[in-house]
Amino acid sequence: MKRPTSPDDSRLTSPYHPAMERQSASRGYEIAVLIILSLVNGVVALDRLAVNFLSPFIVADLGLSNTQLGLLSSALSGAISVSGLLIAAVADRSGRQKAVLVWMLVAFSLMSGGAGIAAGFAALFVARLLLGVTEGPLVPIAQAIMGAVSAPRRRGFNMGTMQIGGAFLIGAMAGPVVIVQVAEMIGWRHTFFGTMLPGLVIAALVALFVRQPRPPVPVAAVEGAITQLPSIRELLRSRNLLLSMAIAALFTAWLTVQNVFLPRYLTETIGHSPQTMSWLLSLAGFGGLIGGIAIPALSDRFGRRRLTIVTGFASVLVPLALLIVPGSVGLLGISLVIGSLVVGCAPLVCAIIPSESVAPGRVATAVALSMCAAELVGGVLSPPLAGWAADSFGLRSVFWLDIALALACGALALALTETRKRS
Repeated sequence: MKRPTSPDDSRLTSPYHPAMERQSASRGYEIAVLIILSLVNGVVALDRLAVNFLSPFIVADLGLSNTQLGLLSSALSGAISVSGLLIAAVADRSGRQKAVLVWMLVAFSLMSGGAGIAAGFAALFVARLLLGVTEGPLVPIAQAIMGAVSAPRRRGFNMGTMQIGGAFLIGAMAGPVVIVQVAEMIGWRHTFFGTMLPGLVIAALVALFVRQPRPPVPVAAVEGAITQLPSIRELLRSRNLLLSMAIAALFTAWLTVQNVFLPRYLTETIGHSPQTMSWLLSLAGFGGLIGGIAIPALSDRFGRRRLTIVTGFASVLVPLALLIVPGSVGLLGISLVIGSLVVGCAPLVCAIIPSESVAPGRVATAVALSMCAAELVGGVLSPPLAGWAADSFGLRSVFWLDIALALACGALALALTETRKRS
């Protein structure tokens, strides 16, 4: 049997070969898994964004600079990028994705309260680093499970909803309002302690109701199937995967810069109250929630490449609005809702396109590679760079950086190859 020379072989580019489609789970179970895994990502997003929401309180208490605030995000993202790739690869090789997901969720939940005991920048940095180690594999493994149980015609919708639905509903919409109000009542430290319980509850739901996906298909059932899983080096021969990694890196930088510095920009540069700031962030989260579900769903019909191009270039809208209409709460709120629809680009380049561009059995690793690039560039490098720009030229400068990142995302998307399977 001749072995394909590249993971781009048409028979192997998607882990969802026709022979595998017969293994699709029942619609009821598919919906149940979608809800549970969306909650997983919602809890992850809530803990990840909590430092940003609480930054006005933390900066005032610990006396942090913008550069240090950016470094906190870098610590989390750096740990996520390394642990996500390594542990997702182990989960793929062992075939025990569910077990790994449950135990990492438990560890993540226990670590989420660590920021509450930090007495200074160094301790807070270590706390976020450790949280990142436990968070890294959660989304790649959850996406691999979600893709395995999804019917082909709903895969984009399901994977997009899983990644963005819970994250924006819990993390970006409810998160800023609830977290800020709780912090004003009991303090930011005790607020972090309260974030531990939801993750433990979700870990129990995964353990009780999510089944370990079956192997995608017996090797003998696929003509020309490779007998061994391709290495990471072989996966990186996929041009589409490389482009997805690059776009994911730039788009994550675009999003991270806003997440880290927008709260302080709205309260300190513009002069809005913390309550107004929290509601504006919630409106941006609402737009991200709608776009995060709608854009991947539209890609099921109109194609992954086309929607990535549109959302990439349209990402200039949010930073432009922040520079042009920052003082008008009404106009800014409307602009944030509309501009944040482009967040639907994230699941396309971080999960959907990578999962459809590699050989069977390597979906979690491919998604982890894309997210690794996203975290290293978008999460590790961009926050301190943007923090330095903010300290040197003012907070407005970070949104000019965002405009450049958006244009680069759109330009790279033009080179993608369509991966959507036409029914």
